[in-house]
Amino acid sequence: MKKNSLGLISLIFLTGIFFISCNEKNKGGIARLKYDGKELNADSIAIKTTSHLFNDTAKPCCELDIHFTYIKDATDKVVKDSINNSLMNICFGSKYKGMDPQKAVAMYKEDYVKGYKQDVEQFYLADQKKKPDDEFTYAWYNYTKSIRTDVMFCDEGVLVFEINTNEYTGGAHGYKATLFQNFNMETGKRIQLKDLFSEVNKEALTRLLLAQLEKDNKVTSEAELEDIGYFITEPLYPTENFYFTDKGICFFYNVYEIAPYSMGTTTIKLPYSAVKPLMNEENPVSKLY
Repeated sequence: MKKNSLGLISLIFLTGIFFISCNEKNKGGIARLKYDGKELNADSIAIKTTSHLFNDTAKPCCELDIHFTYIKDATDKVVKDSINNSLMNICFGSKYKGMDPQKAVAMYKEDYVKGYKQDVEQFYLADQKKKPDDEFTYAWYNYTKSIRTDVMFCDEGVLVFEINTNEYTGGAHGYKATLFQNFNMETGKRIQLKDLFSEVNKEALTRLLLAQLEKDNKVTSEAELEDIGYFITEPLYPTENFYFTDKGICFFYNVYEIAPYSMGTTTIKLPYSAVKPLMNEENPVSKLY
């Protein structure tokens, strides 16, 4: 009886649904999202797995941690499928598009473990033969990966998902990235820069981003930003990795995109009052400002 109770508690924990109002704009799983007569119901799938080389617990292992928030059902199935396919493509790859999210997560887990063993076991055995035990570094063969999606904003028909990926496959440090996917709740289509700004206004948008970055860093020129460390890798540009809040549009740059790893990520927040003159007259987020 005790064993069954623990299993039930674990199941509830792994597939729990979080209830908050769409208008609260809080980060986290959302059970019901409503807009203009349409309703989207979200749920989360959570798994954790550890698998050792040669199925020997004394040997290195891979660890996979997934918390995938997705649209479980919706008034309009086309909207649901469009959002889920986009999320699965970003998180798991194009191979999993069109699949049921539960099956996609389960298959991705199997593929990840299988891929780890296929890639690492042969090198592990070869290195073990070449090096004595006191020189053999087992830690390099431990892989980890976490994938997490959350609803971070929902208002006026605009739905924003935040996707965090953290992966280590040996080396000095791992790979970490945060991506944002903005959706039109009426159509399920992803909102892109071309839906908001014409090519004519891209240069003006870049100037706004530069001015705000200078202000954030308390400098007055692009040259001073370069002295700090910006633009060593790439010049500033309006990234497709942006998200909406109730105050404006935020452009998010992962490490290496406009600054070196040591400087971390960069977020440039532009208020709607600043970007409105540059935005297309008809766009899917006009009700936000």
